Amino acid sequence: MEEGTLQDDSPVAGGSFRWLAPPGQHKRSYNLYENEDGSDIILMVGDEVYRERIPAHSWVLAAGNQVFRAMLQGPMADRHKETYNIPTDPKGFQNLLKWLYRHECGIQSMESGLITLQVAIQYLCPELAELCVEYIAQHLNGNNVLRVLQYIHRYCPSNQGSDNSEISTAPSAPSLEDLDEFPQTCVDPRVEQLERSQHTVHNMTQLQELCDDADFRDPTACCTDLFNACLELVDRETRLVLASELLEEVDYDTLELILRRSTLNVPNELPIFEAVQRWSTAKCKRDKLPLTQENRRAVLCNLLYHTRFLQMNNEQLPQTACLLTANEFNYVSGRISGHNMTTIPPTLAPHLSEMDKPRCHTPPGTPQNANIKNKKKRTTGKKKYTRKELMLDIVSCLAVIFD
Repeated sequence: MEEGTLQDDSPVAGGSFRWLAPPGQHKRSYNLYENEDGSDIILMVGDEVYRERIPAHSWVLAAGNQVFRAMLQGPMADRHKETYNIPTDPKGFQNLLKWLYRHECGIQSMESGLITLQVAIQYLCPELAELCVEYIAQHLNGNNVLRVLQYIHRYCPSNQGSDNSEISTAPSAPSLEDLDEFPQTCVDPRVEQLERSQHTVHNMTQLQELCDDADFRDPTACCTDLFNACLELVDRETRLVLASELLEEVDYDTLELILRRSTLNVPNELPIFEAVQRWSTAKCKRDKLPLTQENRRAVLCNLLYHTRFLQMNNEQLPQTACLLTANEFNYVSGRISGHNMTTIPPTLAPHLSEMDKPRCHTPPGTPQNANIKNKKKRTTGKKKYTRKELMLDIVSCLAVIFD
């Protein structure tokens, strides 16, 4: 098989290698997908429980992906190595390989889309990540939104306040040590810094420098719109989301993100409290703890106080006695009844301001309809822009440019 060319820029003297793929690589690589012929490396994909052996062609991977380029042909790569351990999901990794070989993607389910998105981000493949996000967005609904939200929350964490907060994207770079891409004796300070650091946006910058690729794109950028779409869906279909079985399985951060939203579509705070109670029961069972009030409160921590108890009435409040202490219950009950409560329980004090704010959900379609009406009002009676005026404006712009 005709192989690519390896340009040597004197790595011993501090230069670098540049891998050049053979001519017509895209056309030939299509038929090499899942093909043993001409393969020069073996990828062992998965964990100790389940692992798949996948033959691959280093020139295809190096030409199509910067992580593989650094792993296989970079200045710190072991060129005598033939087998690589890839501790990631085999199904998602197969979709990544299919994309690199054929520019096709085999996503056929929401679960496949989420797994492939994670692999695409790990291996810095923004094009594949965008396809995954597009598929997920098209199949997003009230029954699966919690699953999606928990998956992408790690890439698009909010600024703790979940009410229309500006979203700060925090990409997750792949761990070079975990991927077994570089020798353990590597002393390059950039690699050591990357391995020591947490998964923050700085990792992307460092890996960009390591790969020396001017066309680097953040693969998590496409997650922001999907993250916002999930939150909007949670607002619209709050009761369906809170009643979902998936609610009991979400992690602490995802549940907190939902509970803190002031735009949830609920008639009162009782469905919120019932969801919190269900989650605490499931968490205690997972942690093998007795279902006591102390254990429930311990696993909930501050999640309990994101229920806006001061927005309840005297008929709803008695149901909260299973989680509130006697002092907390008496204080909230007195406030609801209009009494002047001077002694505030220390556990409630930091959360009283939030507890007293009503949730204000905007009915679906209201902002859009209002904008459309306002737009119609603004355009009513406006002079039509004629073709002649358009041509004159274009000529005027060209005259300014070439003057």
